Amino acid sequence: MRYAIVSDIHANLPAWKTVLTDIADMRADKIICLGDVVGYGSQPVEVLESVYRVVNVTLMGNHDAAVCGKLDPDTFSPRAKAAVLRHREQLSQTGIDWLSRLPLLLTTPGFRCAHGDFSDPAAYHYIIEPEHALPSWKATHEQLLFVGHSHLPGIFVIGASGTPHFIDPCDFQLEEGKRYIVNPGSVGYPRVGDCRSSYCLYDDATRTLVYRQLPFDDELYRQSLRDAGLEDDPWLERHTSRRLLPGVREQLSFAKPTLTLAGQPPQKPAAAARTRPPPARTHLLAFAALALCAAGAATLAAFSAGRGTGQTSLAVSVPAFDLPALAAYPLAPPDKNLLPPLPDSLTPDGRLAGWRYAFEDRTQQAFSMGLRQASLTLRIRNTGTRKAQLESPLIDLAGTGIRNLRLRGRIRKSEPFSGTVFYQLLSYTASPDGSLRQSRVDAYEMRTSKRKLSPPAAERDVGIRLVRPVTHVRFCIEAAFDGTLEIEQPCLMNDLKGATP
Repeated sequence: MRYAIVSDIHANLPAWKTVLTDIADMRADKIICLGDVVGYGSQPVEVLESVYRVVNVTLMGNHDAAVCGKLDPDTFSPRAKAAVLRHREQLSQTGIDWLSRLPLLLTTPGFRCAHGDFSDPAAYHYIIEPEHALPSWKATHEQLLFVGHSHLPGIFVIGASGTPHFIDPCDFQLEEGKRYIVNPGSVGYPRVGDCRSSYCLYDDATRTLVYRQLPFDDELYRQSLRDAGLEDDPWLERHTSRRLLPGVREQLSFAKPTLTLAGQPPQKPAAAARTRPPPARTHLLAFAALALCAAGAATLAAFSAGRGTGQTSLAVSVPAFDLPALAAYPLAPPDKNLLPPLPDSLTPDGRLAGWRYAFEDRTQQAFSMGLRQASLTLRIRNTGTRKAQLESPLIDLAGTGIRNLRLRGRIRKSEPFSGTVFYQLLSYTASPDGSLRQSRVDAYEMRTSKRKLSPPAAERDVGIRLVRPVTHVRFCIEAAFDGTLEIEQPCLMNDLKGATP
């Protein structure tokens, strides 16, 4: 028997249709849904009707429980609560009654399923870290367990050592002496990794499991949100911004001109289809209006660093824009640099591709690119003591299991130079609703190197242990100086040896 295990559809009809098509192509015999058919999305009626018709067994997720009145939505985030109340209004009593009858558990001869963990299924505990899996194994005897809820695809394994560990999504065959908890990921709300719809196939005859991760029509989903008067989800904005294809030609209309009949006003041409979505707006970094009092108080866009370290806002030297997040998963070799490369030039509109920078006074500060010992360097030249800032995109660590990072960097200070330069690593934690909260800042002053380098240089090679549960990090350079600063390519990598500064 080939089972398709799906979870967390969350009223996303385009994603659900994509997965259903793939399930049909893969010739699955039965479909099992681990819950959260509704919640968040804009089409709960259509999705629920489809699930009722084609899914063999559906379990009750926490959003399903809230919609049918078995769970208090006040415990949810504001966005999730609003969706629960909206879906209650959209669904018929028949639909709500069906949700209320959904079971919490499914037990078969070869495996067991739940939405959250198995120690208390009605409490909907998350299984995110390996130690979170222990209560479920203690409460069951089956070798193979399936759970959803976290939207994080992957496998928790425990063997003879008794120490659980997490494995990124991969195809595998069950081994004797080991137990598994498999999360198929989310169909309709995949807020981790590359944001593809994810599910898995289990063949109980060959005891093999296969992951399927599929791109869906995110623009169609965005349109359904807009039609319902809803804003884009943060993960969707990040996902869409990463999938933008640059235009190679200007937009032209190839529609045949419409003839105007005598006595009738000319018809308005159909609006040209939008070739790219609107720019993404992240909730973590805000651009605001900053009034500058100088010769008439010109208004410039301001960049709020939000570091909590006391620095002032800096005037943005380029048009305000957001950086799409970088996914560290799948993690390549341990020495892979997670930071984007420094570009060899600025873009025509003055941006630094892959990075974001800010100056205190654009008229007294300038960027340039150069080479030193065949390595690209970024030069910032200040006239008088001025502040400057350079920051990377958010780096999504979901699915990597990274616990230790190593930060390496070198700067050079051409004489005369006075001031300070700090390298910083900002850590963030993702809430179940997808929002991010800054949890920590590790700052390292770039002091003069012990080695004699010309011009004088400062170096850092430091290990950083991430405090759980860090899900995202960002690298930032904060500087206040007079003179010329050269920045060599910084490096942030997985530190397999552990963080030992």
